[in-house]
Amino acid sequence: MNHNADKITDRNAIKEIFEERLPLLEVFVKIKDVSLPVESFKYENDCVTISIHQHGIVTDNVIIYARNNETIIASHASLKMKKDDNTYVFEPSDVIIFDVNRKEERCIVENRNINTATAPIYISNIISDFLINESFTASRKRVDFIKEVIMEKISLDNILIKITLLNELHNDERMKFFMTERKSYFFKNLKDVSDSEKLKTDPDLKRYALSIYPSDPTLEDMKIISEISVPLLYKFMLPFGYIKAVSKSELTDNDFTVIRKFGMSVSTLFTNDKSLIKNSDEKITVIDLSNHGLGIVFKDKRMIKHFKDNCLIVFTVFLPEEKQATMLCVVRNISLIRNFIYRVGCEILNIESIGEVNYSEYLERL
Repeated sequence: MNHNADKITDRNAIKEIFEERLPLLEVFVKIKDVSLPVESFKYENDCVTISIHQHGIVTDNVIIYARNNETIIASHASLKMKKDDNTYVFEPSDVIIFDVNRKEERCIVENRNINTATAPIYISNIISDFLINESFTASRKRVDFIKEVIMEKISLDNILIKITLLNELHNDERMKFFMTERKSYFFKNLKDVSDSEKLKTDPDLKRYALSIYPSDPTLEDMKIISEISVPLLYKFMLPFGYIKAVSKSELTDNDFTVIRKFGMSVSTLFTNDKSLIKNSDEKITVIDLSNHGLGIVFKDKRMIKHFKDNCLIVFTVFLPEEKQATMLCVVRNISLIRNFIYRVGCEILNIESIGEVNYSEYLERL
């Protein structure tokens, strides 16, 4: 929820918005991870009748929304009736209005074409966090074998080490930290979680104290003093698990260095194992881009398998003059636009160093 949002529940005000404001805008229905364009809609008797061209995929609860310049008008609605002619009747429960300012303007790709054979810019080598999870789940025996081999190669006195991967996790607070921060942490003395002054100056310690430490009772039960945790990163960008090292005595900076190097080796091992993490060599056209994001389009419905709202994804952008840039992005929106074309908006989180130079130079030319 946007903190500056206006939430409207008055039925008369909702009626006015649906009858007077939304008909002037391009309206979408958000269903699961995809936004579908509305062909027509009519508001009467506190319900809205909507026609869309995708039949049979509408769920019981959706979001109906439209954008007017920098303003988003959205409504939570529940399905009341489904008809045979791709028409659905929803009952809106509210209308939420809030402003969303673009960080920057996107540059339109010159001579853009949805056909990747002639597109000047496209992405490929695609892998998403949820696809890595599915791959690990499908290859559980091989994953367990690799972990056993890895653990046999490291032995540190008085340090307990555990490797945890995405397929083994459910609502794990450490993994939530690595998904957002993508960096290691080291706390020499876990008694610091009760030190209010240190919590004020160390946001990582504060997050650890509020979410990670309370979620792991073994730390207190085993009288753990120190913890080092290091994310495992596909291409050193996309988190797919982590290594946790704990001890009943204080760990040292040297221990931190050793565990981080170990994490880099494990990350490289999994990244290079194409039988476990295999990226897609399919190509998808880039139509616009900026320093902080890019938009891609495709017509082949099979391509949607790579994308989910808010998923982390790594791909390589292929630029003119045989230059490229591998980057980590988060999927911000998925829409089905005219002529059954999917459009996906991605926010850039990280670009490998050489690719960042290539990408910036291309943007400057645009």
